[in-house]
Amino acid sequence: MSFLKSTIALAVAACCASAAQAQLDPPVFTSGAETSSRFNVNATSTTYPAGRPDATAYAPVYVTANGGSQLRVNQLGVGIRRVGTTAAPAPAVTVEVTLAEMTFDGINYGLGNTVATFTQNLAASTTSFTQTVQRSWGDANPALRPVVNLETLSNGANGYGGLWVGVRFTGANSGNSANGWRVAIEPALGRSVNTFGINDPANTGWGPNFFLGTTTGTDSVVRDNMARFVVNVNGLVTNAGTAPAGMVYGRLFETTTYWKPTDNADGVGSRWFYNSVFATANVGDALTPSKVTFGLYRGGSIAVPAPAVGVELALVKMNWDGTAYTPGDVVATQVFNMPESTTAKTDRIDWTFANPATAPVVALNTDNTGNPGIGGMYVAARLLGDSSTLAGNNGARLVYLPGIGASFNSFGMYDSTSGSPVFANYTFGQYNWTFTNTAGATVYYVKPSRFLVEASGVVGPAAPPPPACPADLNQDGFVNGADLGSMLGSWGSCAATPCPADLNSDGVINGADLGGMLGSWGACPQ
Repeated sequence: MSFLKSTIALAVAACCASAAQAQLDPPVFTSGAETSSRFNVNATSTTYPAGRPDATAYAPVYVTANGGSQLRVNQLGVGIRRVGTTAAPAPAVTVEVTLAEMTFDGINYGLGNTVATFTQNLAASTTSFTQTVQRSWGDANPALRPVVNLETLSNGANGYGGLWVGVRFTGANSGNSANGWRVAIEPALGRSVNTFGINDPANTGWGPNFFLGTTTGTDSVVRDNMARFVVNVNGLVTNAGTAPAGMVYGRLFETTTYWKPTDNADGVGSRWFYNSVFATANVGDALTPSKVTFGLYRGGSIAVPAPAVGVELALVKMNWDGTAYTPGDVVATQVFNMPESTTAKTDRIDWTFANPATAPVVALNTDNTGNPGIGGMYVAARLLGDSSTLAGNNGARLVYLPGIGASFNSFGMYDSTSGSPVFANYTFGQYNWTFTNTAGATVYYVKPSRFLVEASGVVGPAAPPPPACPADLNQDGFVNGADLGSMLGSWGSCAATPCPADLNSDGVINGADLGGMLGSWGACPQ
C-alpha cells in the first residue's frame, strides 16, 4: 500500500500569482495544448465518486534527467479552468499547489516528500477561460530555491526523472465543478504518463492510477482519456552526487512499506533492530556525528490513531568476523517520545549533537576487504511502550539504497527464538518487478530492507589514545610515591597475571622496573 509522507522539506508562503521574474531557469516541462475537459477531484465525479473536500490530485511530471537526479525549481504554474457566465459565475475559490517527490516500488508510483506549497485566491469569474496559478522563485538565491529528488527507477533508463505537481481546491466553493484543473494533451517539453494520483488522507488515502474515462478511436481501439493536467515548470536538473554539507550517509527514497518487530514471527515489539550504515572511510577512521535522522512511519487515522510511542535510538559499533557483520559496543543512546498521530505520515526523528567536542565518536569497521574504502557502523532502534502500544501502527519506514554513502541489503535483529540470542539478517522477500537478462533468465529485484536513516558529521582518523604511561600504576595521571610504594610491595617474581609493576614484562619486578619508574617520574604526558 502507499501512504502520504507529510514531512515538509520547504514550505512556501502563500502569494499572489506573479509574472515571470528575472533569473528564470529554462523550461523543463511544458504542457501541450488544452483539451475541452476539466477536472475537479472535490466535485462529484464518475472518476472519483462523491468527491472529497480534502483530496489533492497529482499530475506526474517527468523531466529529462541527463544523468542528474535533482530538479532545482525556479517557476511552477498550473492551469485552472473557470467556466462562468454573467448569469452563473464560476464562484471564488482558493487553489493550493503542491510540489512533491515521487517514489516507485516496482509496481505503483507513490507520493513522496512535500517540497513546496503555495496558494492563490481566485475571484468569481463571469467568463470562461483558463487562469494560470503560478509561483516564481526567480529573484531568490538559487541555493534557496526548492529542490526535488527525481524518481528515476521507473524511467531513468529512458532519460527521465519524475515528480508530482498537486492541486487542491479549498474553501466553501471547492466542490463546484465550474472550477477545475485543465486537462491537456501530451506535453510539448518533458514527458508524462497517462495517469494521475489522488490523495485523500481523511478517507481512502493514496491512489496512484486514475484516468478520465475512455474514448473509442477511429480505429475502434478503446483508450484511456488523457489524464495530464496543464503544468509548466522552469528549473535546472542538477547532479545529486555531491553530498549535502556534512552528510555521510542518506538522502534516501522511501518505499511504500514500513516495518515493526511485532510483524515478525518472534512478535517482540521492544526488540532492538539494526540498520547497517556505511560511509566512505579509511582504516582507523571514525564518525563524529552532528545529526542522525530516523524515519518512523505513523499509520494513523482519526478513527484509529497511531498510539503515542517511545523510540530509543543507539549508535553501535560494527564487528566483522570474516563472514558476517554483527553489532559491537553501544556508543550512545537517546529516547524520543512521539505523540499520538491521527494522520498517515513519516516523522523524521532528528538526534542532534551540537558540540563536536562532546559528540560521541563511533569507530568505523573497515575489516571487510571486500568493501575497500568503506567503514561500517549500526544505527539501532527499538519501540518502547506496553503491548498495545507496540502493536499499533508505528514502525520503521523502509527505503531504497541511499544516494549518499553505501549500504548493505539487509538489517538485523536479535532473535532469541532458538533459546539464545542470535543476530539474524532480515529481508522482505522479492519485488513483483522482474526483467529478462541477456541470457534469457528472469531476474527478480530484491525488496529493499533498509530503514530510513541519515547521518551527518565528520569522518576522519579516530583521535589517538593518550600517550602510554605504564609506570602510573594507580592511573591518577602522575608517577609518584604511591606508585613507588605499590612497586616495592610487589617486589620479586610476579605471582599473578597481569602484573602491572613488571614494566618490562620479564616476569620479575626488580631494579630494571624501578629504573623505568624513576625515569617516568612526575606528571604523565597528555
